[in-house]
Amino acid sequence: MSGIRNACALLLGTSALISATSVFAQTTDAPAQDDQIIVVTGSQIQGAKINDVLPVTVLDEYAIEATGAASGEELFTAIPQVGTTAFNEQNTTGGVNGARGDIASINLRDLGTGNTLMLINGRRMNLHPGFQTELLVPVVSPDTNEIAPGSVKRLEILRDGASAVYGADAVAGVINTILKGNMTGGFLEADWRASDGTSLYSTSISGGYGFDFADSRANLTVYGGYFHENGAPVTIRDYAAYDDRRRLLEGTPFEDDASFNNRSTSSPFGQFDIQAPASRTPIGDDDFYLQPSTFPGCRMDFGGGICARNGTTPTTDVRYNTNFGVDLFSRKDRYNAAALFNYDLSDAVQFYLEGSYYRSESRRANEASALLSAVPVGISRTAYYNPFGPVGSPNRLPGTTIAAGGADVIMERMRFVDVGTRDVSVTKDSYRLVAGFKGNLGEWDFDTGFVYSQANSTDLTRGRISLTKLQDVINRTTPDAYNPFNGGCLDDPNNGDCTPNPQSVIDDITIDVFRKGETTLALADFKVSRDDLFTLPGGDVGIATGIEFRRETFRDDRDPRLDGTITFTDSVTGDFNGSDVVGSSPSPDTSGRRDVYSAFAEAFIPLVSEDMNIPLIRDLNVQIAGRMEHFKDIDETTVVPRAAASWTPVQGILFRGAWSKGFRAPNLVQVNDAGTTRSNTRDDFVVCQAQVEKGIIADLGSCSGSGTVSFRSGTDALNPEKTQSINLGVVLEPEFIPGLTLTADYWHIKQKGIVGVFGDDNAIALDLLRRLNGGTNPNVIREAPDADAIALFTGTSLAPAGSIIQVLDPYLNLDSRVSKGWDFGFFYNVPDFGIGDIRLRLNAARLKSFVQSAGPEGQELLDAIAAGTLPADVAVGGLGELLEIEGRPKWRLSGSMGWSSGPVDVTLFGKYIGKVYDTSVTRDDPIISDNPNANFYVVSDQFTMNASVSYTIDNDTALSGTRLKFGINNLFNEDPPLADESYGYFSELHSARGRQFVVELRKKF
Repeated sequence: MSGIRNACALLLGTSALISATSVFAQTTDAPAQDDQIIVVTGSQIQGAKINDVLPVTVLDEYAIEATGAASGEELFTAIPQVGTTAFNEQNTTGGVNGARGDIASINLRDLGTGNTLMLINGRRMNLHPGFQTELLVPVVSPDTNEIAPGSVKRLEILRDGASAVYGADAVAGVINTILKGNMTGGFLEADWRASDGTSLYSTSISGGYGFDFADSRANLTVYGGYFHENGAPVTIRDYAAYDDRRRLLEGTPFEDDASFNNRSTSSPFGQFDIQAPASRTPIGDDDFYLQPSTFPGCRMDFGGGICARNGTTPTTDVRYNTNFGVDLFSRKDRYNAAALFNYDLSDAVQFYLEGSYYRSESRRANEASALLSAVPVGISRTAYYNPFGPVGSPNRLPGTTIAAGGADVIMERMRFVDVGTRDVSVTKDSYRLVAGFKGNLGEWDFDTGFVYSQANSTDLTRGRISLTKLQDVINRTTPDAYNPFNGGCLDDPNNGDCTPNPQSVIDDITIDVFRKGETTLALADFKVSRDDLFTLPGGDVGIATGIEFRRETFRDDRDPRLDGTITFTDSVTGDFNGSDVVGSSPSPDTSGRRDVYSAFAEAFIPLVSEDMNIPLIRDLNVQIAGRMEHFKDIDETTVVPRAAASWTPVQGILFRGAWSKGFRAPNLVQVNDAGTTRSNTRDDFVVCQAQVEKGIIADLGSCSGSGTVSFRSGTDALNPEKTQSINLGVVLEPEFIPGLTLTADYWHIKQKGIVGVFGDDNAIALDLLRRLNGGTNPNVIREAPDADAIALFTGTSLAPAGSIIQVLDPYLNLDSRVSKGWDFGFFYNVPDFGIGDIRLRLNAARLKSFVQSAGPEGQELLDAIAAGTLPADVAVGGLGELLEIEGRPKWRLSGSMGWSSGPVDVTLFGKYIGKVYDTSVTRDDPIISDNPNANFYVVSDQFTMNASVSYTIDNDTALSGTRLKFGINNLFNEDPPLADESYGYFSELHSARGRQFVVELRKKF
């Protein structure tokens, strides 16, 4: 809490550390400007005075600018209720199978990506044509970077479930982006930003113009922009440049903790298995790996300063820094353009048209390719560089005891650093067209429209390696073969490769690999509403109803070497792999289509008004709504209700509450995934239990992992996830402090049937449990036990078991989840004392609890661990209280202070993110504590602040309307808190941009 107190003190007590102009310059809790109509997200009734019933935060242009955001991602992460951003360019999860490039997702309340509905001008936004995995499950999201901050007139964030009003994926809430339209005049703006002490910079230019015509019955507004960022390597940040971060933990309880040494066992110094009896090898073992000869443990000299050491686990000193040569920020370009047109056909009917285009291009260097542990490559005994080839072969090592005919070698671990980093470029084009009519049909307002949106992306990776070509080139019998036995750099084995193969040889094994995605959204709707259907003593009753049809499609087209068209069969071992790309599991093409039919009805009922003079009930208003949706592809129909109310007992105090049921249909990837294979390193607890009972290893904690193939698949039998939401709040506007608004809202959300996977590690643990009881887990498919396996299991409590072939891990409606928390708001427009306008804002989100419950099989494991049937070394992750675990801090807040007087405007904006625990790092010497997370590594909280000052020329010259602005984002140059992640920090929570200097020139005309 000390971090919270300090942050609040900075925000509210010291003008030098408060924060940039009213980031929440307007909310529905505070009075709106007289000249601005607030269209409240959460109601379809036009004109209904429903603002106070709903917990809605509204950001106008002034507030949006105050955040200092250069992208949609930066804009939305300035809102405390917006959770982790799983889709981001520093997230390396999934590699080519993940959503990559210049992207950002949305995740209100941290309820999961895909649970937030994004609207543009009141109609839903298309999804990004790619997906990411959360808890091993594919999730989808709109790309918030498609929304350029300079094109936004207003943001409306409904912090409550709204499935009954808007439909699926509004479980966590709704964000409605209102674009600039109906402009008369124009603007031009140029922006330059640079990160202090680095080579990273960006530039942008944008502009727009609008005008009325046809006797002011029509308006056309057009605008567009261009953004460029040059990109930067990991070397700009010490915490990102090197995988071994133990040096950054000196003096802490985690000093020298091996978990922060993330150097890879896959390096240019390869690991091999000689296909000969261990007793016949010169190393005394059939398994060996290469290392510099100066390292201890050498068993055989390979020449050139390289030796072989026996075993399968390379010494720590030879492990590789995978971030060598990698980019932290991609080089990117964004283009956006939009046109908004409206024409009054009559006094009662208006035609409107919206069109927009967005393009992004990004390019970055990713880590060098490495073999998957489950897909080794055979090296023939006749291969030119095989050190154990037949007698007389050119590179047979002198003194070897291998038989005269030579021996094949299996290459089990290798990082192809001499091939170079993978060059990844991602381009995306997104189009959106909206056309419709709105107006009046007698006493009724109506709005009917059609939306078509399409997004296409191409993910192209240069410098990948074909398994087939690699094996062919390695097994050449001539000097132009690829040599995997030459190691890396002797003086610095962790970085680079000082003995690369010739470029001509590398060219023979490298390929380009693509992934193409497409999503489309076609939507047609018709809505009618009336805010005065009839009158009650409390006021006019409003009603809305409507129907909607939408069609969503998804297509994921993989490279032929990934989708099973071109496969790999090892010419030495005969093993088959569905992917022909080094380091990538097979991934089939996927496509799907969803047709959704829906209808809704909503009513706003004012039960009591001030005029009725009822004691302690100044106002009492109710909103009720219901929605039906039918999903054709999964043949599911869902009906959900919503009820909300507000009560004003006395002037200045308002209580509000809402109850609703919601749903989220499984996304098209979860339904249509024909089967994706993933290779992971997993502990085979069954084999290890036998080793424990035989005294080979001490306990299951010492179990040595091996490559395990997991098969995940979708199904149209998945059901929609069900949700129940409760929101209770209070709004205070004391008369004795004019301009002050205080808000507090409590929310509670329960989700059932969450789509997930049981997890291959949990499936193997369940296989052990059931084998201890004489059964098996059918989802763990094993080979028949061979003689070695039978010998191992003899005399143990388990029947013999063979090696794992694969683990079936389909998507299922598994678990339930309950999350709850508080939102707090402070909004104060300081009365005019003659020193200028002063605005103070604070918005805080407090996550109280986030509990994930187990499904039946997960509970079976937990019960067995609690009973001692399974040892505590078998952990079941992702269950129980997940507050502050990974990306769910207790507190997030942002606040602002703005002062303006005449042409000068000074703004300050601050953002606080609470601490979280990194569960991948635990204390070597555990402590006893009531805090269940006490032994995990603490990722510290962080407070950052932006500051800016601007001057606007206002005179009768051509410069009138010109504004010069200078700003500093992250004023105190705060580094992101250290975490055990790819680049040393949680990219879904924090930024590595550091202090940024901003210069902006704007001209209105």
